[in-house]
Amino acid sequence: MANCSVSWGFFSGSIPDSLLEFFIVYCSAVCIVGTICNVAALWCVVGCSRTRPSIKVLLCALFSSALLMCLVVMPFMAHLSLAKLWCDREVSVRAIQGSLLVYVVLTETELFFIVVLAFLRSLAVWSPQRRHVKLRTSVALVVGVGLYATLSTLGLMVPYWVGAMDGHTGTLIGQAMNVPHFFLPVLLTLACYTSMIFVVRRNKRRLAASQHAATAAGHHEVMDQATRAMLAVFISNLLFSFPHSIYHILPRDGSILSYVIVHCVFYTHLFVDPLAYLCSNAHHRRRVLHTFASCTHWAGCRHPAASPPHAASTLPLHTTPPTSDEQRKELR
Repeated sequence: MANCSVSWGFFSGSIPDSLLEFFIVYCSAVCIVGTICNVAALWCVVGCSRTRPSIKVLLCALFSSALLMCLVVMPFMAHLSLAKLWCDREVSVRAIQGSLLVYVVLTETELFFIVVLAFLRSLAVWSPQRRHVKLRTSVALVVGVGLYATLSTLGLMVPYWVGAMDGHTGTLIGQAMNVPHFFLPVLLTLACYTSMIFVVRRNKRRLAASQHAATAAGHHEVMDQATRAMLAVFISNLLFSFPHSIYHILPRDGSILSYVIVHCVFYTHLFVDPLAYLCSNAHHRRRVLHTFASCTHWAGCRHPAASPPHAASTLPLHTTPPTSDEQRKELR
């Protein structure tokens, strides 16, 4: 391919056109599908009367981070790849730096929100009678996580951008900071997930052996709905985020192929996470399906299928309705 002025400098060698084309299509697809799935998840969370307001704040923060990734980062990645492919447009360095900053901050906040939700859910499973988290505590957690991710990312990137730090030192510091920001949240989520699985199985055995199983079945099923939905999100995020976390703490090999593979796998969680959440919760699943069926029915009524033309009828246009037996007798 031609040598372009678009900055993509930490890759060695040229980038194949076919790889860029695939990356453009995939980023565009994630942008569209991820936006739809995250909006649906946010709609279900906000409208759910069974979810506590404090948990709603954390869930909305989680899916909002993924939604912003779909709306901001994915289109810019597709635009940057397209500029690299066509070599006919300029992409400013400031725009690339801003997109990178948004990408890192949103990725960190999303992983931190996953850890917080996993920890709170594991506490709820271990101690169902424990006092719930207050709304202002959830708001403080969301604000604190956002500020920490933003300030820590700026503290690392700005000195490198202004030339106060050389590239080798910045890379070493970045890899060191990626351990608590990318790798440690995944390990903590895995620990919370493992503990929840253990407690859920233990509670099921106790519930089956208890003489009050029938009385407690309704409450246990409601608890399982919330636990199952969050476990699905944790599993999905672990599967798609773990290779990304490993990639960013290892030394870079300069290969564009490994970059595309790892980040395509990571971007997949942007629509799989909300889908897993919606499909694993029966209440949300029924609500989405009912709304989809209503929209389909409304669209069908709004645009009915055109009926085939018929031959002109020879019957009279106006007919008299049949009279009853009593009316016939009066006529006689």
